[in-house]
Amino acid sequence: MGMIRLKNVSKYYYSKGIIASGISKVNLDLDSGEFVVITGESGSGKSTLLNVISGLDTYEEGEMYIEGNETSHFTASDFEAYRQQYISCIFQSFNLVSSYTVYQNVALAMQIDGCEPAEIRQKVNDIIKKVGLYEFRNRKVSKLSGGQKQRVAIARALAKDTKILVADEPTGNLDSESAEGIVDLLTDISSDKLVIVVTHNYEQFRDHATRIIKMHDGKIVEDTGAGAIHNVKEEAPAYGHRSSRTEHRAKKDSITYGTQLKLGVRNTFNLPAKFILLLLVFIFVVAAVSAQYVTVKKQKDTVAEEGWNNFFMNYDPKRIVVEKQDRTPFTKADYEALENAPHVEKFIREDILYDSSVYIENDTFSFYGYVLSISNLDREPDLGRMPKADDEVVLSGYNDGWTFGDKPEDLIGKTYTVATDGGFEQNIKVAGIIFMENEGETDSAYTESSMIYFSEKAIAEIRKGLYASNSTTTMLINGSEETLYVGQGGLVVNDNVPEGYILLPTSYDSLFKKGYAAGNEVLLRTKALYYDQELTLMIMGTYGEKTFEKKTGLENLADHDGEIYINPMDFRRLYEKGSFQASVFVDDTKNTEGMKDMLERGGYHVLVLKDHINNFMNEEIVSIIQLPMAVIVCLAVFFIAYFVIRLILKSRGVYFATVRMLGMGKEPARRIMRVELILDCMIAYALFILFIYLNRIGIVNSEKLMDHLTYLTLRDYIILAIILIVMAVLISGRFMRSIFRSSAMGTYREEA
Repeated sequence: MGMIRLKNVSKYYYSKGIIASGISKVNLDLDSGEFVVITGESGSGKSTLLNVISGLDTYEEGEMYIEGNETSHFTASDFEAYRQQYISCIFQSFNLVSSYTVYQNVALAMQIDGCEPAEIRQKVNDIIKKVGLYEFRNRKVSKLSGGQKQRVAIARALAKDTKILVADEPTGNLDSESAEGIVDLLTDISSDKLVIVVTHNYEQFRDHATRIIKMHDGKIVEDTGAGAIHNVKEEAPAYGHRSSRTEHRAKKDSITYGTQLKLGVRNTFNLPAKFILLLLVFIFVVAAVSAQYVTVKKQKDTVAEEGWNNFFMNYDPKRIVVEKQDRTPFTKADYEALENAPHVEKFIREDILYDSSVYIENDTFSFYGYVLSISNLDREPDLGRMPKADDEVVLSGYNDGWTFGDKPEDLIGKTYTVATDGGFEQNIKVAGIIFMENEGETDSAYTESSMIYFSEKAIAEIRKGLYASNSTTTMLINGSEETLYVGQGGLVVNDNVPEGYILLPTSYDSLFKKGYAAGNEVLLRTKALYYDQELTLMIMGTYGEKTFEKKTGLENLADHDGEIYINPMDFRRLYEKGSFQASVFVDDTKNTEGMKDMLERGGYHVLVLKDHINNFMNEEIVSIIQLPMAVIVCLAVFFIAYFVIRLILKSRGVYFATVRMLGMGKEPARRIMRVELILDCMIAYALFILFIYLNRIGIVNSEKLMDHLTYLTLRDYIILAIILIVMAVLISGRFMRSIFRSSAMGTYREEA
């Protein structure tokens, strides 16, 4: 049995429900050393026969043997291995890679065979000289004439060291002189190879062919020449010589990984229009996937920051509450260290006041706000001026027509009363007004309420009252202990009481045997979060209805019934203890953990408020809702990108069908496509990162890109890059499945 044997082989084509016969019941033996010319009119089946012999097309009936081995059980990858080992093709339509140079096209056949670079350089240049194209070796094939392209196709076929060379109209585009040279070249090759030529021009090959086969209507009608003596009725080898698959593949190396990488990189840039279009698609993919990623993280952070805290009225997620580990008051050095720490956006010294609110009012206006020191003001008032005296304040709130009324400017310079805890009342003047941003104009999950900025002196008075109201105060008198309320109706300061003394209602006289309290001592004890204080005072006397005004200087006993009076200096001894708590506000919530670690190492106890907020919705619930939506969006982006890329890569379909005809397998082709798409994707991702960086340094101003800086960490960018690479790999895999779903010739017809 010879090199190739066909036994009752038939090939059918299916199109729109119509079955057409390509070849029918063909019996043929072909062997090495033959120069076979197949001729016949158009549609006679000669090209179909050539495609079946070369493994470019499948057959539906009969059996084809390769060196005695059956092929009816061959898979697509088996036929690709067969073409790589046995077949060199010269196609009627050239099937060249137009974006490659002459040299690259010829070298491609050897690269697929796994040849060494040095061998490729020497052999390719020799073959290009042989076909007369050496001066055009670095010119792209798209710039050549039809005849020159035909010679490139012939050179590529010659570059493969195979046992069989098949040619479909190899001289169809050549002048007579060039055609004669190609015929002579094919004749020389046929001395130790099987050469099969399909042609309409029988006269060119008549004196060279060792065998002439004429076809009509899919059948061989004439077979003349030396090869015709082969007996097609010989007994074929037993079916099932499947070990031949391994033999085919073992005889030649596969394309190397380095070459696959090289071709992938080359294919990325060799068509600029295709590269730019793919880049735009991947920029869209990067933007869409990253935006969805940011949305999920932003939503989780927003939910984590929205809610309430039972102890802190101002629960800004950037806020970190700080106290010293030894629970002593802050010093000036402490304040300077905290205020100048890295990533500190704002620092509140009187932290306990930041969660306390007061009213200011007169006959025509009232205002409710939280207390802050003027030192925390970082801007000039929108109306009025900065305070110059201790009794002047600045108000901050929304200019909504309700907070400050219709004419905020009328409030400037007016006097108001501030009532604070501990029974203190202060008169203040409004020096200036600051208008806060409307809530709808900010993306912050927390928006400050109205604020009142006081002088340091006024702050000290307010703090005393606040410490008093947040402390437990008891009075030990004649062996009895009583808890006192600080403020109106309880323990109150009074300038008429001398320092070191206390004035009691007459009801306390009954506690003593002689019936009066004057001259006895009482012990006042204050227990607060950060300190305990005791103070022994002498009872100066008691007051009743007739003596109340004289002893206290106050009027209308009914409004002050049961009050206990001490001197302001004694009140200070009990409650003026400095500041034990401060608040640091970081510039970004992502820096809270780092700030927490630094402060703890510096000797402070810290409380990160964003970790102690009662949320309206649990983060896990948000994940359950958001993640499936994010996956759906990413899948939608994937399929949109795939279909757009599929259209852009239409030309690449022809490319991969071509290299498949040359014997490249599915896996190497997939890797080349993968390199191309991943490289496109990563270039798009690099541009995306560049825009984020430009946004960070202020050259580009995009709120959406700023979200990426806010919510994404290095780990997130790495995860995002992995997601994009996986998408590129999946798209390349899906594309390759479409390329390899049918025979090599079938795929080429579809793609072309």
